[in-house]
Amino acid sequence: MVFSDDSLRQLSALAGAVLGQDDLPSTLQEVTRIAVATLPGAEGASVTGFRDGHPAVAAADSEWSRRLDELQYEEREGPCLDASRTGNVFRIRDLREDTRWPFYSQRAADLGSRSMVSLPMACEGKVVGALNVYSRQTDAFSAEEVALGELLAAQAGIALQVAASFFQHRDLAVQMQQALASRARIEQAKGVLMAARGCTDEEAFTILVELSQSSNRKLRDVAAAVIEQTRGQQPPSS
Repeated sequence: MVFSDDSLRQLSALAGAVLGQDDLPSTLQEVTRIAVATLPGAEGASVTGFRDGHPAVAAADSEWSRRLDELQYEEREGPCLDASRTGNVFRIRDLREDTRWPFYSQRAADLGSRSMVSLPMACEGKVVGALNVYSRQTDAFSAEEVALGELLAAQAGIALQVAASFFQHRDLAVQMQQALASRARIEQAKGVLMAARGCTDEEAFTILVELSQSSNRKLRDVAAAVIEQTRGQQPPSS
């Protein structure tokens, strides 16, 4: 099987999808864009995911694609759901004639979709959802395009795994940085109180806690206020 240069370029773009996005939803959104650009017959794409055990639209390139995905949850049937649950690929040549999901197929056809492919997406060896590609044309996806879609879904699964790890570690680093900044602020505020009142380190911390509780503010915000009030003013009383 020979893929076009453009298809290979789009597949390669998945490698940079993580670093080019700000969060996981944005990464999934980029996956749907690349899917439409990669598969010649594609006119829309979505990613079916699961939130608290329930199916949900994780990303879609358009409202049309999003609605086609949502119809399955309403009807509780559809190729995207089955691809997510079984790990199998489903190709629908003509939604008006397919009888495997009668309720979904009819409603999807009413929205203008004629053919589609649902491809399972795996992350860390587990199927976590499906990449769905839609067309307004009958039998828009050849066997070769389905194979290309499988490759795309596999690459997207790897991208998701990398993205999840990347954003998790990035968020943890931000939280740690914020925690260190808060601790430094609290220590500085304790020093202000100790100098102004001649109290011990423990007593200064108790004053900050009491101020936090009485004003219903976070400890770091109270500490910041104490520091600000040192400019020619007395620290607040507890």
